[in-house]
Amino acid sequence: MPASSSAPPSDADRWVITADAREGFGAGLREIWRYRRILAFFSIKSVQSLYAKTRLGMPWIFIRTLFPLLVASLVFGRFMDVPSGAVPYFIFFATGQLAWNCFDGPLIRGSRGIDVNRELLRKLYIPRIILPMGQMTAGLVEPVIITLVLIGSVVYYHAVDGVWYVRPGSGMFRSALSAGLILWFAFSLSLFTSVWQARARDVRFVLRHVMGFWLLFTPVIWPLSMAQARWPEIAWLFYLNPLTAPVEMFKSGILPGATASVPWLGYSAAVTLVLFVTGVWHFSRTESATMDTL
Repeated sequence: MPASSSAPPSDADRWVITADAREGFGAGLREIWRYRRILAFFSIKSVQSLYAKTRLGMPWIFIRTLFPLLVASLVFGRFMDVPSGAVPYFIFFATGQLAWNCFDGPLIRGSRGIDVNRELLRKLYIPRIILPMGQMTAGLVEPVIITLVLIGSVVYYHAVDGVWYVRPGSGMFRSALSAGLILWFAFSLSLFTSVWQARARDVRFVLRHVMGFWLLFTPVIWPLSMAQARWPEIAWLFYLNPLTAPVEMFKSGILPGATASVPWLGYSAAVTLVLFVTGVWHFSRTESATMDTL
């Protein structure tokens, strides 16, 4: 008797990758959910690439995160005496850097999604939007490490100064929402940059320089209040940077006395939404042509 066509698929069947003939945003979401195990595979692979072929192995991940954090806090906090309000500069800087690294690392890594998997893409079909998402996972390792460092520094300063500079509370919820918005913004941008980098590897180096300048115009190293006091007439221009409001909201949920602008946060969310919609459209329109150039 022939087997029933309604029999449940085997494990092998679940791993067969076929292109969804339908188009649109809904079809893309269905592909992501259907091949979520493939997404998990690329996520793990991207994290392993952080310490692959290094002599130190996994400790290298911590060194590459902690060394710039310590050096920058020493230069800006001790030598340049950048103000940090009512908290030690290291806590101020680590908080801002935590918010920034939710953007910088995921965007840089997500932009490489198609490029680093070009050999695989020449051989079989993979839902391509999974590749930037999987690569972004490696960019989340540094924020996790900085979070642990921030917690440790708060405990240290409590032991030294007898003051809890950070207290858990409802503000943490604001920080979590802001981090989510920053990640969404990074993913939306990666929908453009991953295609561009697959076509021209120069984009990788240009993006690195752009990120360096972008950091200088985002209130991570310096407090926004310093710019508002020095240039009160044009301080609002800093809010045109879509990252300013989320970073300030993130810090306001952690640091005492920090404030944020809800209307400008709405502006950043609107910019991110427009960027996401246009990014999905651009990615879906250009991914097939990009595969032909790999």
